Amino acid sequence: MSLSLTNSAPSATYEPAGFAVRGLALVYEMLIVAAILFIAAAIPTAINRAAIAPGTIWFELWLAACVFAYFGYCWTRSGQTVAMRAWQLLLTDLDGRRVSWRTALLRWLMSTLLGFGIIGWLAMLVDRDTLALQDRLSKTRVLQIKKLSS
Repeated sequence: MSLSLTNSAPSATYEPAGFAVRGLALVYEMLIVAAILFIAAAIPTAINRAAIAPGTIWFELWLAACVFAYFGYCWTRSGQTVAMRAWQLLLTDLDGRRVSWRTALLRWLMSTLLGFGIIGWLAMLVDRDTLALQDRLSKTRVLQIKKLSS
């Protein structure tokens, strides 16, 4: 499959991302999310000058909002998070366009809050189009960028 995301002569081709490369990107992504959560938790803790009690709803919503802000911004702006950039992956809608904030939210909710992240990724093993469950449900896909040789 060759997809060009610009009107000019393509400098890369795009193929559906495979199971292994998406898994490696997922591991990298977990490290980034851990750092985001660490920083996000430090802010209200510093303001409060004390630890936040476990189960505090506003704190949990704050952490979730910070993680979504990272994914939503990256997916809607360039189609790539830091980990996706490192592994040459690109998130698009089924027509090859950048995703909207609404689609990013839907995909993130399915991947994160509903637990489809790893379960959905494993679904790629049996999906005829190698789409993860969250890809199929949010009408998105993850492509691997293959640079054309000069």
